[in-house]
Amino acid sequence: MSFLLTKRLARSLWRTKVRLIAVILMVVVGVFGGIAFGGYASNVEVLYDNIYADSDDGVNLPDIWVNLPAGTWSEEESQNLCDKFEQDFPSDSPSIDKCEPRLVIDGTLFHTDKSGEEVLVAAVWHGIDEGDVDKVWIPDHKCCDGRVAQTSSEIVIDTHVAEDLDISVGSSVSLGAGEGRMDFTVVGLGYQSSHFWFAPKGSLFPAEAGTYVTGYLTDEGLEKLANLTPGSSNKLLIDLEGTPAFDLPTTDDFEGEELAPVKAHVMEVLLDEDSGTATVNDRGETPSVEFLRADLEGAQRSFPAVTAMLVIVASITIIVSLQRLIQSQSREIAIMRTLGVPRSSIMIGYMLAPLAIGLIGSVIGVLLGVFLGIRAMLDVYENIIGLPILNESIDWSMVLEIMAIAMVIVFLSGIRPAWQASRLRPLDILGGQHEVRVGSKFLQNLTARLPTTVGLTIRSSMRKPVRLSLTFIAVGLSMLIYGSMLMFTGSMTDILVGNLEERQQWDVQAFVPESGPDRIIAWSNENNATYELVIEYPFGSVKDDSGKSKPFTAVGLEKFATEGSSLRLVNLVEGDLPAEGSQPVQVLADEGTAALLDWELNEERLLRLGTMEINVELVGTTRGEIYRTIYFHRTVLEENIEVEATGVYLKLEEGGSVDGELADVSQGLIEKKNLLSGIEQLLEQQAKFMAVFVFLGIIVAVAVLFNTLVMNLAERDQELATLRVLGASTTRLGSMLLGENFAIGLIGGIFGAIFAYFGTVYLASTFSSWTFYIVVVPSPNVMLFLILTVLIISLAITPYGIWRLRNMNLADKVKDFSH
Repeated sequence: MSFLLTKRLARSLWRTKVRLIAVILMVVVGVFGGIAFGGYASNVEVLYDNIYADSDDGVNLPDIWVNLPAGTWSEEESQNLCDKFEQDFPSDSPSIDKCEPRLVIDGTLFHTDKSGEEVLVAAVWHGIDEGDVDKVWIPDHKCCDGRVAQTSSEIVIDTHVAEDLDISVGSSVSLGAGEGRMDFTVVGLGYQSSHFWFAPKGSLFPAEAGTYVTGYLTDEGLEKLANLTPGSSNKLLIDLEGTPAFDLPTTDDFEGEELAPVKAHVMEVLLDEDSGTATVNDRGETPSVEFLRADLEGAQRSFPAVTAMLVIVASITIIVSLQRLIQSQSREIAIMRTLGVPRSSIMIGYMLAPLAIGLIGSVIGVLLGVFLGIRAMLDVYENIIGLPILNESIDWSMVLEIMAIAMVIVFLSGIRPAWQASRLRPLDILGGQHEVRVGSKFLQNLTARLPTTVGLTIRSSMRKPVRLSLTFIAVGLSMLIYGSMLMFTGSMTDILVGNLEERQQWDVQAFVPESGPDRIIAWSNENNATYELVIEYPFGSVKDDSGKSKPFTAVGLEKFATEGSSLRLVNLVEGDLPAEGSQPVQVLADEGTAALLDWELNEERLLRLGTMEINVELVGTTRGEIYRTIYFHRTVLEENIEVEATGVYLKLEEGGSVDGELADVSQGLIEKKNLLSGIEQLLEQQAKFMAVFVFLGIIVAVAVLFNTLVMNLAERDQELATLRVLGASTTRLGSMLLGENFAIGLIGGIFGAIFAYFGTVYLASTFSSWTFYIVVVPSPNVMLFLILTVLIISLAITPYGIWRLRNMNLADKVKDFSH
């Protein structure tokens, strides 16, 4: 009997094949999305493990970076520091394996384009001595070629930019670093860990293609280029035995217990050796490394959630569909119960249905995810990040996890309908009592004076308020992922692009060479440009309430202003501008720093700048910074950490442009227009990534709304047939369906926008950390777009309902009343 019941149930489900396919499609989308994200996460995790490893194919990523923000160490000074680091070393900490000096400076590439014109490209040059730590990575892949530089006239160009600048192995390139220019021969194309995420210093977004370049020379070659004494360095790379854990900025726990004593010891040595402006960072405080780790962590967190969220939408539809199926089969169930079929058999039959749906959807989703989804996500990664996936693989444990999540959710969705089916009372069913419905008096009174069609539409739509509510929730969830990503990207773009376009009024930022800014200022005066000196010191730190040290960038401005002619305005959202010469020193902090530190206005904190400490008072917060930033008057930094101006903001006269003379006297140049173009380019690439979310969201919304339409029609077949027999026109009934779908689409769209907003807030809180902090600013345009998307989908499926209404067999439907 149970077998016959199951067969009968299967035939009944197949008769509603359109709804059945829609539900299966939602499960497919959930599993497909989860496997695509999960495969991305697993492949990228393996890639990073292989890249960072201390092996022939890895780069041997340092555990600690010692940075000297201004000036250089001589060969004797750097060797002395490395020797001192090993003395009195903490006994319980992993010992130092290697301590390697490195020279890294900003510069310029003088590139000749295809038209023969000279183009100035902002650059960062690395002078590599031994090359045993943080090596240049040249994988055996079509992206890369050649070998590392071995003589003072050779260079490796970063693969990210080689194609854009038409540079290949054997090309000759002209380089500058504020002391004239020299020619070098390209002997390799590869990558370096500081530039895996290929963005200019201080920017989250990559520069426009062909406007930023990095190169990796020998130490001797860079020393000649920058006119420095042999053995000069401004970084020390420390590699410890093993791979000690470092503190993760995205958690409240302190994971860096092994590294903490070593960092403290290194800081103490620097202070003793009069290198007080030097700073000590680990992997969690290194932007490129931390950005990629945070991206991977986000993917690992998201793929189970993506699957669960989409399958939950499917489960809501399964619940509603099974309830409708039970209603239509209630007489058969009552007869079987009268014949002695036990409740357990009925319950098992109705629990098998969602399992079958889940299994079919999961299998199809797995096939699509494995053969299409993973590769599509990895293509997006290679296009945006620019690193090659060397050995693509499938993590079958992840695939099984996704399938298990989907199957558990759809199984749970069938429990309540199955339980309801097994509890039906034969006497009530066969007596027809279950079909007696008394309309709501409130709705009758509310719609009494409305036109007949409008009143009938409202009463019909509200007949099943629970199911209608579930429909709105399902539509809201379907818009959650798509809408959240759209709103998240919109908020980030509005804040960052708006800040760069409207509040940073400079055209060019010239980096100051060791000889000082005088020659840049002279160029500015000769070319009628306006200039302001600035200090950007990215090596500050502050302790949070738990005692963890948090890095920030100290920015010293010439003057503070929220409007006017200042070349860098601040977007003040709360408080006042700092007064110069105040005690304690007054500062501004970006709102992320203030929020994460619980730093209130007028509260004092102790900041560390290198090894120097300074007490400051927060007088205002700003918006528009992605990284943690604290603003000082420039003179404060000059007096306290003895750092001179690191850059010059230049506002060119109308029609003015950057020329080779400015590049010759600067250690590097960044043009604002290139930063903006880079952001636009990244957004174009993200649009391809967003297309995945658009597809998932729209497909699920279509399935949910279509299922609702079909079910509403199925429940009202007899009513609609009776109305047609009594003379109601198809046009009038069609307008009733149109109005109903308009209302469902409008309310569902509002639910979707609300879900998307709170999803964005959650997404921002999940992805925001000390390294990257995002403020959600709701965009009315995005909210309206989401509402219109759902409304258009709801209206677009109405013609199917009208077609079904026109082709209805009136005789069969009206004859059903006799039963």
